[in-house]
Amino acid sequence: MTEVVKIEKMTFGYDDTMLLTDVDLTINQGQFWGIVGPNGSAKSTFLKLILGLIKPNAGSCQLLGTPVHEFKQWSKIGYIPQNVREFNMGFPATVEEIVSANLISQMGILKWMTETHKNKLKEALEIVGMQDYAKRQIGKLSGGQQQRVFIARTLVNSPQVIFMDEPLVGVDFESQEKFYALMEKLNQKMGITLVMVSHDVGVISERTSHIACMGNGKIYVHDSQAFRPEEYLESIYGEKTKIVHHNH
Repeated sequence: MTEVVKIEKMTFGYDDTMLLTDVDLTINQGQFWGIVGPNGSAKSTFLKLILGLIKPNAGSCQLLGTPVHEFKQWSKIGYIPQNVREFNMGFPATVEEIVSANLISQMGILKWMTETHKNKLKEALEIVGMQDYAKRQIGKLSGGQQQRVFIARTLVNSPQVIFMDEPLVGVDFESQEKFYALMEKLNQKMGITLVMVSHDVGVISERTSHIACMGNGKIYVHDSQAFRPEEYLESIYGEKTKIVHHNH
């Protein structure tokens, strides 16, 4: 199985506060990982370390077999950060402009879209079900629709892996269901490796193949089928913790 991410002995912290200590983790091609943990457990920081946006104090990370500080094939990597939808709602950019912006590096000196680029744009929007909104301004869409647009923006480069940091914050239940249906399509039908930070331990453990629990400077890995959310929450928050199941 091809290793998409390989982390060895990674340590990271600020001043006297260590957030990660001697962490090892391997993510293989075609897997869907959920990363969970209490506030302050460095979930977002962990994604940034994987992507080389910040450097660890010690240890190493490889992306697709290459040390991250030497990695050049960024079109194969998709990253949707927490703040991706924090923009001026009146920003006059259409859906197709937002998505096609990720093709600029492929357009050459004159930055013209060829038929190949247009077909990539069309295909990405069709995959996420947003083809009918191509001319709509991004600020006039719902949170769930915006999230699908930014996924399409990643898909135009045919990535092998997509990293997502809390993509469902502020998204309603119906849109969340559509999101997970899309994730299943990307992962199981298209073979894209997915890595997603989430605060919703119960739901993500039912949707992913693997769970990485962060806490106390460590990462504890579970197969999702064997993961018990109740036991995990008790270990973090105490014995009186209960999961509330919502039947919609």
